Amino acid sequence: MSQTRDDQLGPQYRAIIDRLVTDCEQGQGQVVPRRIATGVWNANASADVMPDQSRINELLSGLDSEQRAAIATIASDCFVAGVHQTLVALHETGIKPFDDGVEGTPFADFIGRLQGWDWPDT
Repeated sequence: MSQTRDDQLGPQYRAIIDRLVTDCEQGQGQVVPRRIATGVWNANASADVMPDQSRINELLSGLDSEQRAAIATIASDCFVAGVHQTLVALHETGIKPFDDGVEGTPFADFIGRLQGWDWPDT
């Protein structure tokens, strides 16, 4: 009996892809979008202390909630794109276990998992 691609990749592969999805949806990938959506980049920033971050606070406070939500979506999408491109690079250089994927490539698996695709039963 031959092994399926999923069997060959192993549970660590699934765990890594799922970790990246979680990072995008709930973890580090949502830090910047949350700051943008709330309109406060850094509550400790002032013109004297961290003036660059204070300017971002000023910019965000001048936007309405719909505008901030749109920019937050862009920031979230950029994080996802960075993860995706990293998986592309790992795949193209043949670094295991990213040299293969359940659906052909790890970046396809990542996007699928982001869209609610379930791992196949093994």
